Amino acid sequence: MSKVRSLWIVFFDAVKIYFTNIDKFFLYMLFPVFGQVLGIALTFGMTLSLMPKIAQKTSSISMSLIFLFLLALPGLLIFMKAFWDYVVAYIALNSMTEGIMTSGKLYDIQSHRQVATNRAFKYILFLSIVGILILIGSSIFFIIPGFVLWIYLILVFQIFTFEQDLGIKDCFKRSFNLVKGRWSQTFLLMFLLSLFSIFLITEGVSVIFDYMHLTDNLCSLFDFIGNSIDLTTINKALMYLHQPEITTRVISQWMFYIILWSIVSGMTLPIRSICWTLWYKNLSEAKVISNKKGKFQ
Repeated sequence: MSKVRSLWIVFFDAVKIYFTNIDKFFLYMLFPVFGQVLGIALTFGMTLSLMPKIAQKTSSISMSLIFLFLLALPGLLIFMKAFWDYVVAYIALNSMTEGIMTSGKLYDIQSHRQVATNRAFKYILFLSIVGILILIGSSIFFIIPGFVLWIYLILVFQIFTFEQDLGIKDCFKRSFNLVKGRWSQTFLLMFLLSLFSIFLITEGVSVIFDYMHLTDNLCSLFDFIGNSIDLTTINKALMYLHQPEITTRVISQWMFYIILWSIVSGMTLPIRSICWTLWYKNLSEAKVISNKKGKFQ
């Protein structure tokens, strides 16, 4: 098998590309990430805050539901647009990486988006299959085999981007064949990326918030969730299981860290896409060289 560049070289090259263009990547990801947060906040904020008043002033459940839907609609539209832009970014960022590797610059972002939007129907079908596989793999009966399989299929977005002549089924086969024999290295690269781009940055941001005494104020924004739950019943069950009780503040902290983790994960998508694009190029070149050698032997 042909020699593959060290995953450490690939990782540090990805970090270099990311931080060299961090301003452009940051601006590109702002709406796809924060648009989803804003959309969800508007949807639940408007409906939950006005639900009691609507229930009092409307004479039927159907009318109440119509008013609630109309209140939620702006937030839902913002969320759906941001979510679509986010999934498009999975393809556009790969194309951007290739552009940077070719020209050394990042420009004409719209043309990179068109790599996905020009094949919107095929991409939606592709995403649906990926989503189904994730749901199956995340079930309790398939967690371990599902995780192993996902490492084999982790390059499907890069293959969909760069090998546009392949069908959806062939994209998954191609990823499996590329990772075959390099599973442990691919897993280590995924672990390294997750540790660097999600865990460490999330912890770093939370430490900064703690230092600036912002965490408690931010957590208090989610107190309404705990206040709307019957914690007494839940804590009685936990008491029989010898587990610590859950308070409103604990729930608020969970929500704060979940949202912080989601934002950090979304905003750092570029570095993961860059790294997987470099890894895909690396394995593809090695496979081509290996095939050529096989023909001459």
